[in-house]
Amino acid sequence: MTPAHVLLRLHVAGMDCADEAALIRRALNRPGIAALNFDLVGRRVDVTYDPSILPAAAILAAVADTGLSAHTHDAGEVVGDDHQHHYHHHDTAKWWAAASLTAFVAGWLIDGLNAATWAEALFGHGDDGHSHHRAAVVAYGLSAVAGLAPMIPRAVASLRYLRLDMHVLVCLSAIGAAAIGQWAEAAAVAFLFAIAHLMETWSIERARHAVATLVGHEPGWGDDRGHESAPVERWIEKFAAVYTPAVTFAALAVAVGPPIVDGQWETWFYRGLIFLVLACPCALVISTPVTVVAALTSAARRGVLFKGGSPLERAAKATAPTAEALASAGVIVQCRTTATMPLGQVDVVLTCDHPEDLEFLVGHARRAVAVIRQNVTLALVTKAAFLVSAILGAAPLWLAVLADTGATVAVTLNGLRLLRAAPR
Repeated sequence: MTPAHVLLRLHVAGMDCADEAALIRRALNRPGIAALNFDLVGRRVDVTYDPSILPAAAILAAVADTGLSAHTHDAGEVVGDDHQHHYHHHDTAKWWAAASLTAFVAGWLIDGLNAATWAEALFGHGDDGHSHHRAAVVAYGLSAVAGLAPMIPRAVASLRYLRLDMHVLVCLSAIGAAAIGQWAEAAAVAFLFAIAHLMETWSIERARHAVATLVGHEPGWGDDRGHESAPVERWIEKFAAVYTPAVTFAALAVAVGPPIVDGQWETWFYRGLIFLVLACPCALVISTPVTVVAALTSAARRGVLFKGGSPLERAAKATAPTAEALASAGVIVQCRTTATMPLGQVDVVLTCDHPEDLEFLVGHARRAVAVIRQNVTLALVTKAAFLVSAILGAAPLWLAVLADTGATVAVTLNGLRLLRAAPR
């Protein structure tokens, strides 16, 4: 940070996934911004900027234009301090989801009264396999609108910044399903994404509450330790930047390429819609920061303060729990009471209240890295499996939505296991 630059700490309500972070990054891609550092679990953004070029008010206004609400915060402010906004948004989203379910059931009942079987009612009836009763089409349409309603403003904001995030992709998928007569599928996608988004938000909020319970309002060096992100986090960010446009392009290729040969435009268009749903890498991107925050938080309660995810990952490579094996791994460790170096140059600070601190440090780091690998593997395998299934026509659109967000919830809860530090 040069003398002309200052740090603005922002707390962004509703920043629950990499989609929102990418949207903010795009909105703040302007002269005067020197650096952006995101903490998805804490819903925080550190903005390094030049106030002579761009005032703080303009930064806040730019974030507000994305449909997200931001305010400044201090270093010691507790995690998850936007509860009023969160619960209001959460309650509103629940009502929309309930309305979507009600309309969906109504459509299914109407179709059921006019179909040979109830299974036929769910997927439509008639020679083309997806012809619905007119009244059912209206009900399914209302279900889709209600399910998509909470995400439409975010989707519009994303399109303004030329971004295809999960909100845009799901809206396009539901609209595409309706366009080919798959009204029940369109309604199912909208409703399931509404439920899945509630589950996803719940799991992330659980992470925030757990961290807040452990950390409380304690300020200090630990508040800044998250700035040195782990190499795997940086790799995932780069991967996601390539993955989303690549899969989106693949969706277009699947929808247009094969039907040129076999003429089955509707079938391949439907499979292309599944690719669109799978283009968002939210489960992959959130898997690492949740795990790292949980690991750093539980370690701090144990008396071991890591300066971010990078020292945590390096400590896992130590061949033995010894300030020599750790040094060989590139980790500088000092006791709080006998430190001879400035804290800014130290990777891990120990209270040195227990002789087994070094053993805990290395073991905890290895455990954290193992969980990160589990999460990354789960996210990638889920994506790969459904991408292949989409090509083969073995995965319906609604199941792709459910599996994708289910993976996000799974990796979040798996990462939260690290809040329980190993016993002394």
